[in-house]
Amino acid sequence: MFKERMTLKEMIQKYPDEWLFIVDCEHSENTELLSGHVLVHSKSEADIHEASMHYNGSAAIRYTGGMREDVGYLF
Repeated sequence: MFKERMTLKEMIQKYPDEWLFIVDCEHSENTELLSGHVLVHSKSEADIHEASMHYNGSAAIRYTGGMREDVGYLF
């Protein structure tokens, strides 16, 4: 059903500077994403949010690039 399970490091290498919609996630005890199946990947964040609206289940959204200059961040 899904493509191969990948670690977060593999996802970052395969899909640089892209948004990922990740399902069947495996997390550490600290809830850090360890691995999963990339269901959708795109340069467009909107594409990922569109995919998430059609998925019923647990998933993660991750951007593989650095901090964007056109976005404000609150820590």
